[in-house]
Amino acid sequence: QDTQEKAAILADLGFQLGMFPVADVATNPQAFIYERTIGLDVIGTNTFVKTVVKSLKETGVASTLKHFPGYGDNLDSHLEIVTDTRSLTELEEDALPPFQAGIEAGADSILVSHNIITSLDATQPASISPTVIQFLREELQFEGVIMTDDLDMAGMTDFTSQEAAALSALKAGNDLVLSSHYASQIPVIIQAVEQNDYPEIDLNQAVYRVLKLKAELGLLKE
Repeated sequence: QDTQEKAAILADLGFQLGMFPVADVATNPQAFIYERTIGLDVIGTNTFVKTVVKSLKETGVASTLKHFPGYGDNLDSHLEIVTDTRSLTELEEDALPPFQAGIEAGADSILVSHNIITSLDATQPASISPTVIQFLREELQFEGVIMTDDLDMAGMTDFTSQEAAALSALKAGNDLVLSSHYASQIPVIIQAVEQNDYPEIDLNQAVYRVLKLKAELGLLKE
């Protein structure tokens, strides 16, 4: 009921998509992400995420699961580059279930963190990693919109330039890039498409997923 009431307020204000629910599992009050989560274990978080996604569906506001594949007890990537050294087994047991629950409930989009997930790709942040995006598509079978976390966060700005980050994010398989530096990023992306460094077919697939979501929300007029 709380979700539906808040979603109704957002809908009345003209918002069609919300950056929630937070699907991170955190039971340690000292963890950076704790206060942004429901503060429950995996099972409790699964139930919370599933309930919120279904409630948002009923209200007509699109949902966003974040921050894939889950922060855990790691540091704050708003402030620094964060490396998550949990094994894939640990992620599958302690972090991924709420995302799977949200996907099964019909989540519309997923936001990927800038944390470097060593068990999947130790070379770069998850948000610009083709391996992480492929894992989300193939292993979790998510077919909706995938977006980056804010590229202005230190977890990305300390790793690479804004222009390189945006292009890398799209080439990795993201459909949307969250950034305020679009004026300098768009020309780089256009050039990459023209030079086939970022294939137009990949761009079209990303656009299709975004337009499909807009159509489902009733935002496209014939």
